[in-house]
Amino acid sequence: MIDIKIVWHKIPDTDATLWAIIFSDFLNKKWLYNATAYIQWELNKETEYLLESLSITKPEIKTNFPAWTKIWLVDHNEEFQTLDNIEELEVEWIIDHHKINFKTNSPLNIRMEKLCSTCSILYKMYKENSVELSKDIATMILAWILSDSLLFKSATTTKEDIQIAEELKEITWISDFEDFAMPMFNAKSDLWDMLAKDIVKYDYKEFEVNWVKAWIGTLETTNPLYSLWRKDELLKAMQEIKIENNLDFILLSVVDIIWEKNTSIVLDWKDTEIIENVFNTKVESNLVDLKRRLSRKKQIVPDLTNYFN
Repeated sequence: MIDIKIVWHKIPDTDATLWAIIFSDFLNKKWLYNATAYIQWELNKETEYLLESLSITKPEIKTNFPAWTKIWLVDHNEEFQTLDNIEELEVEWIIDHHKINFKTNSPLNIRMEKLCSTCSILYKMYKENSVELSKDIATMILAWILSDSLLFKSATTTKEDIQIAEELKEITWISDFEDFAMPMFNAKSDLWDMLAKDIVKYDYKEFEVNWVKAWIGTLETTNPLYSLWRKDELLKAMQEIKIENNLDFILLSVVDIIWEKNTSIVLDWKDTEIIENVFNTKVESNLVDLKRRLSRKKQIVPDLTNYFN
């Protein structure tokens, strides 16, 4: 058997975490690999809730491996997201649903599809290879399709994601998607014991365009007021992060899952000018209404990228 390490990006969300765990199951069932999933950071509360409810052990945290270790990267499209010593490792596969901005030292296999969730890609791989899909694995796949699509409200949702979720009903015996998803969303929203800096880092993407280094954080929540009440703390944390990471732009979007609304926290006059120009809106008291822009990937990053270019 070939030993394979499955790794996802540094700040693990539920899609990436479940993907690596499920993918290890997929590879091990094919009897070709001895695959193990790892994380690079502590899990968020939504993921912890799911793993606990399904009695699945949390993967070990590792940020580097011995040289020439065989690595498969999932939900992984930016170099800053990856392992500390990636240049010493043998990256064999990348499987993702983002655009790729990633270099490797040798040719590799890539599977990318324009789907909302990487778990949708994995479901297709189980079917294509006639690999048994257990109830627990099917439940994990369904959980993240619902989470990543915000119950199919996100602009990234495709007809294929919805069709896959419908097919998973027969395996999971879950017919009420909202009833199943709301405890996950509530767990994700429980940030009362987190430091402001950790909240800003809870789910972020960093990208660089035309020498502009930008950071966009997202908080998907059923209780947006909790984060907005802590605005002053979050602004201070955003300022520290901007300086520490030498950023040119930082934004924190608080996405109301229930009412499908994005209220974003804007740090300073420079970021305010960018936001007002890009989205034709007004920033007041460091807050801006970005309306139904629920998807960072599809509804925020592209507009900012065009502006920076």
